[in-house]
Amino acid sequence: MKNKDQLWKDCMNCKNKCCCEEIAFPLFVTLEERKEHKKINTKKPCIFFNKNELCEIHSSRPYDCRFFPFELMKIKNKFYWIIWDIDCSITRNRRKNFEEYLSEHETNLIPRFLDNIENYAKFRVEELKRKYNYEILREARI
Repeated sequence: MKNKDQLWKDCMNCKNKCCCEEIAFPLFVTLEERKEHKKINTKKPCIFFNKNELCEIHSSRPYDCRFFPFELMKIKNKFYWIIWDIDCSITRNRRKNFEEYLSEHETNLIPRFLDNIENYAKFRVEELKRKYNYEILREARI
């Protein structure tokens, strides 16, 4: 998936480092993720973001990180993919490829995350809605 790989190159080349900002802290973490990464959400910026501006746990990062820059929001008993209006190189440069990312998430991540989806879709939503605008991309295929 060439376009998917480009998403992370855009992210790594971006100077904003959203994973160090309030939009990403604290993260939603499952019980299993908390057991695996005991220090997660204990420090801002993320304790796993190293001096080389790389994620030390990238291959086992939480679902919340894997979904970024997308998020699920529940509206009238349906789940929707949204993006927050933040200065993000991914949302700015890769809009035409969003469907590829969303489909990938629905195929590979959501099935393993279903037990947590209700809580995730409520996590910090009201707080973030007071700070940021958002755009609904489409209904999630769950």
